Amino acid sequence: MRKLVIIISLIAGCLLYANAQTSNPQQYKYIFTVAKDGTGDYYFIQDAIDAMRVYPLAPITLYIKNGIYNEKIELPANNTDVTFIGENADSVIISFNDYSGKGKHTTFTSYTVKISGNRFRAENITFANTAGPVGQALALYVDADKAVFKNCKFLGNQDTIFLSGEQARQLFVDCYIEGTTDFIFGPSTAVFKNCTIKAKSNSYITAANTTKGKPYGFVFIDCKIIADPVVTKLYLGRPWRAYAKTVFIHCELPKVIAPEGWDNWGNAANEKTTGYAEYNNTGEGSATGKRVKWVKQLSKQAANRYTPAIIFNDHKDIEASGYRWFDDRIASGFDKTVFANKPPQIVPLYQNVVPNSTGAADKENAVTRDNVTRIAKVSRPTLTIYRPAKPNGQSVIICPGGGYTILAFDKEGTRVAEEFNRWGVTAFVLKYRLPDDTTQVDRSMAPLQDAQQAVRLVRTNAKEWGVDKNKIGIMGFSAGGHLASTAATHFDVKADPLNNDTTSVRPDFAILIYPVISFDSTITHKGSRNNLVGASAALDKINFFSSELQVTTATPASFLVHAGDDGAVPVDNSLRYYQACIKNKVPVELHLYPAGGHGFGMNNKTTTDNWLERLKNWLNQLKK
Repeated sequence: MRKLVIIISLIAGCLLYANAQTSNPQQYKYIFTVAKDGTGDYYFIQDAIDAMRVYPLAPITLYIKNGIYNEKIELPANNTDVTFIGENADSVIISFNDYSGKGKHTTFTSYTVKISGNRFRAENITFANTAGPVGQALALYVDADKAVFKNCKFLGNQDTIFLSGEQARQLFVDCYIEGTTDFIFGPSTAVFKNCTIKAKSNSYITAANTTKGKPYGFVFIDCKIIADPVVTKLYLGRPWRAYAKTVFIHCELPKVIAPEGWDNWGNAANEKTTGYAEYNNTGEGSATGKRVKWVKQLSKQAANRYTPAIIFNDHKDIEASGYRWFDDRIASGFDKTVFANKPPQIVPLYQNVVPNSTGAADKENAVTRDNVTRIAKVSRPTLTIYRPAKPNGQSVIICPGGGYTILAFDKEGTRVAEEFNRWGVTAFVLKYRLPDDTTQVDRSMAPLQDAQQAVRLVRTNAKEWGVDKNKIGIMGFSAGGHLASTAATHFDVKADPLNNDTTSVRPDFAILIYPVISFDSTITHKGSRNNLVGASAALDKINFFSSELQVTTATPASFLVHAGDDGAVPVDNSLRYYQACIKNKVPVELHLYPAGGHGFGMNNKTTTDNWLERLKNWLNQLKK
């Protein structure tokens, strides 16, 4: 790319906000991934929900990889059109242990998961309340309309599922539900199709409180009722309030079903208002001869009116995909490759002795806080390789930031790598050595040695790793941006004097995000400078590590992003590098935002403009 590109983006968010609410849906994120092993966008499901655009302009999908997610989750009413897809129903477990009476909790705040956003869908997930038999303890509270749960499990004791929302409609398909007392209860209209319902004690399966005048409440179709060996007497349901409606059709009922089948909850007046019915059930508990007189046995003609379209009073609501919300189908747009991808490969940066090392013991440690993993005291550098399903030849070595004290390894590393993979770009997250006099002979050169070795390693293994040896870039955030800019301007410096490999260590392009560029005391980030070279470094060393002074005509094309209100790394760092590139006729693109501060990662929340999309376009231009 020889043509000079000069773009300075001054984004006035307040002027664009109104229009952005109803246009340009492509600027928002619609695919999220959560993984406990750090291979997703987030570690926690609630963090992903909090990052979603409310009332989205297109459906949102959250992929949840295998793991136990010990968290209390709420999808608010303004988070509509969201789908949760789990990797495996037995291995994706959302679990919590609140219960009524624990602190200030009531039945209705004891939930593990609360779903209020309409048109919700969940597949392949276990929802569990692990409080035990201590009273009311919800695994699921759902008051969303048009909510679908497919191949999910619901584990609890009393009050496992609360089907809330007097006008809400909900569908459960191929699900497993277990509990003790009234473990399926509430006012919603809900259909359970081909589900397994397990009772764990002598009690009642359902406790509907259907709103007066509604024709349908709970409907079980083609379900199988099972029970623990300790169960000897089980009721199909009892009315939580008057007008409760519950129907079992074509279900298999076990021997432990009480002959009378139903209970009036100690109130004979309920017998006059309930709408309990059965039709064509099977199993030892299906005999109707001794059923209570106030339960109906449906005729075939009446049973034919128990179809989802009629129950939900929804005959015409066809989605763009050609389906209705309650059709039995796989979630539209389900991308199986999200779960099929192999874990990223981690390779040591050096096969034998790490250069410039004192041989001190490795004291590396990592701490995760606020959804960010911070790695400290790195002395054994590695490359973590993220390979896309369809590589386009480009590759990027990513240097996370952290003031040369820690590495924000996921926020400014692995999550960025996964985004590159979606574009077809192979990504390498560099866990570079952090300056430390106890582990390095010359701490100032260790990070640059690692950056050069990373470029050398990728270029040497380009064929094996499926990348073009002439399309290898380097990227860095904050202090990682300083390292990336140093690698982009000092590729002709032999950082490791003992290395005789002549493979070029020049990156083919550089991506610098709110980077530390200069060690000039008037604009530098003092923490990064002092950690790398010391507070009293000589002028020649200060100049050596001031990348704006090292730009030449051979410096690779560069892409920069910065916020004008950055209080940690002044925006002058990027401006000076940009001006140096202009002076030396180096292709450069700068995106300057009025706000955002420092460390915003992939998402500057102060603007609707998406710098990642601009980077993607820039990379596409480089390929030409």
